[in-house]
Amino acid sequence: MKFQAEDADRFLQSKDYIDTAIIPLVGIDADQIKHTVSLGEFTIFVTDELERQLKGRVFLFPSHTYLEVNDRKQEDILTMKQSLKDHFQHVVFITSDHHFKERTEISESIFLLKPVPLEHLKVELKQKVIQDSVEQILNFLLQKWNPS
Repeated sequence: MKFQAEDADRFLQSKDYIDTAIIPLVGIDADQIKHTVSLGEFTIFVTDELERQLKGRVFLFPSHTYLEVNDRKQEDILTMKQSLKDHFQHVVFITSDHHFKERTEISESIFLLKPVPLEHLKVELKQKVIQDSVEQILNFLLQKWNPS
């Protein structure tokens, strides 16, 4: 389900089954616009495909954009996670920005994608790369959904 009115109605009717919030994290850096757009584009493509495959189990929120990964940004993300915990059993942030790797306070909630620049790939290869990333996230989610 996506962040749109029609899906919000479905979410309210089916809350018991939709236990996972997905929030893409997308950085903005005008000094490195090409690089950050590429990272963000990849994250958005992957999370859109993840939502398509898991419709009815996950709720995809709009991308959360930021200028830099710092303590204040980490606090924002923790606050967002806490506010969503009342409605979702699992809150997962997905990003291609490996600056989040060093942020241990939120590391259990973040999936770090290995970014691949998609702009010069053929459609079939793009789809394969995106699907491979979705499969990695699915493994991450399965571990959350079925803890040992």
